[in-house]
Amino acid sequence: MGNFVKKKMTRIFFFCLFLFPAQVFSQNAAEIYEQGLTLKKNKKTKEALVKFQEALKLNPSYYQAQYEIGWCYNDLQNYTAAITALRSVRKEMSTIAKLYFELGYAFEKNAQYDSARANYEKCKSLKPDYSNINKRIGYCYYSQDKHELALSKFIEHSNQKAVDSDYVYWYRRGYTENALKKYEDAIKSLTYSKLYKDDYLNTYLELGFANSKLKQDEVAIGYFNKAMELDPKSHVPYNGIAEIYRDNKKDMIKAMEWYQKTLTLKPNERKACFGIGYCLNSQQKYAEAVSYLTKAIEQENTYTAAYVELGYSYYKLGKNTEAETHFLKAISLTPSNENARFYLGYLYISQNNKQKAQQMANELKSLNSKNAAPLQEKINKL
Repeated sequence: MGNFVKKKMTRIFFFCLFLFPAQVFSQNAAEIYEQGLTLKKNKKTKEALVKFQEALKLNPSYYQAQYEIGWCYNDLQNYTAAITALRSVRKEMSTIAKLYFELGYAFEKNAQYDSARANYEKCKSLKPDYSNINKRIGYCYYSQDKHELALSKFIEHSNQKAVDSDYVYWYRRGYTENALKKYEDAIKSLTYSKLYKDDYLNTYLELGFANSKLKQDEVAIGYFNKAMELDPKSHVPYNGIAEIYRDNKKDMIKAMEWYQKTLTLKPNERKACFGIGYCLNSQQKYAEAVSYLTKAIEQENTYTAAYVELGYSYYKLGKNTEAETHFLKAISLTPSNENARFYLGYLYISQNNKQKAQQMANELKSLNSKNAAPLQEKINKL
């Protein structure tokens, strides 16, 4: 009798399970999903991910769990997996802004900046005041060296969010302003970056650069010295001080001393080699300059300024074939380069080749270069 009852109860259980399986599993999935949300709130991302995956396994149509899985993958820096998870719920969440923000973030961190911006823009179209949306779009442009577009988004962000204590934002804005030669604006932005994090090396490097461009030499040197304190192994601040002595103070001897300090830290460093070559040329030590400038090009074979300077060395040494080769290489690398055309024009004048010299003068005129007039004057005397 007991076995008969047990068998009957078992049949009833399975019959009920057959009638209501979706409801049972859905309830379990929802409970597990809520557990995942609690873990996520407590910053236990790995544990939360497991719960969301369990919920999705119980209910494969549970798109909210799939979204949270994508969020967790972003938080765990598994951006490829995040993209896959988030893409799978675009149909169900097509009007929900946060989905596109998370997708944009995953693409941004995966260095797929055009796809990132497309998703950020979709997020913004759904919710124009979405937190940090303009900053993230600006970061994409920043990573692509699209400085004007980046700055416009950074300004939008600041207009939307009056106070932002993110030092990275202020550093990137300052860096962008430096790239656009807005040095005073850059100093303001970088000062905020320093306020929110006073030991970030790159902020001091950019502050040194901005002040050096404004001819505030001692202030700039102070920032470069602070950068050295933060990272004694970094060669960049040594180059920064060297350039102040080279370009602002016109003290080539002192500049070379600082460039040599760079080479002690990093032998054959391209900017230091170029800088020493430039200083040697300015002292008419052209033969010595050649070896340094050659090293600079060996380190970076697209270094336009080094080709120009090396061409100048050869020109002054009377090696016109080598000089012409390097000037033409500089022009091929940077079609708008003025100095290469100017020196090449003088080289052609020295060869009494008026036709080629005139070509260089005409090209300088098309570039609205201030060097066109003095070159033309020399050509007219041929």
